[in-house]
Amino acid sequence: MKNNTPTAITNGIKLEDRKLLLEISKTNKAAFEILFHRYYGTLCKFGASFEPRIDIVEEMVSDVFLTLWNGREKLPEIANVKAYLYVSVKNNLLKSLKQREVELSVELHKEGLRETNESIEQQIIEREQRKLLSRKIERILEKIPKKSRQVFEMSRLHGLKYREISEILNISVKTVENHMALALKTIRHLAFSKSPTHKIPDP
Repeated sequence: MKNNTPTAITNGIKLEDRKLLLEISKTNKAAFEILFHRYYGTLCKFGASFEPRIDIVEEMVSDVFLTLWNGREKLPEIANVKAYLYVSVKNNLLKSLKQREVELSVELHKEGLRETNESIEQQIIEREQRKLLSRKIERILEKIPKKSRQVFEMSRLHGLKYREISEILNISVKTVENHMALALKTIRHLAFSKSPTHKIPDP
């Protein structure tokens, strides 16, 4: 019987996340357990800043790892697993909170809640406007250097603080600030350009 567990794992030697992902993509359960225990505790602490109920936090963190395992064939495509895990946990928790808020709102207002044709039409218009704006923003973001775009998305789209981003990406807070400054400068420049075709170089 073939043993796909690398010597480094069986000897307890710490492997880089990238190597662990490659092993997990080969259905190496030992590598998955190492990654799980490496980040589970810190992810639960991180999640507690969004959700006071620890049972929900633990469930969401476990779900993220389960999703990672079920999609293990695509793991080599993940450039930074630490950032992936943190962002996934935060998104799952915020989605859960939003869902509970919606359920509560529906329960409180299900009687007598009526939408007029005018308000529905306005919602459709606003939704289409958001789609157009989203596509324009996406085109602009494509022109931002890869690292600066990653920092910008973690800050503005996922709501992470500069300190959290620096810890996840293993860079200084000052470097995070520099990447954000470059991203914002690029966005301002391209937002007023009729044909944003050039790309700003990395800092």
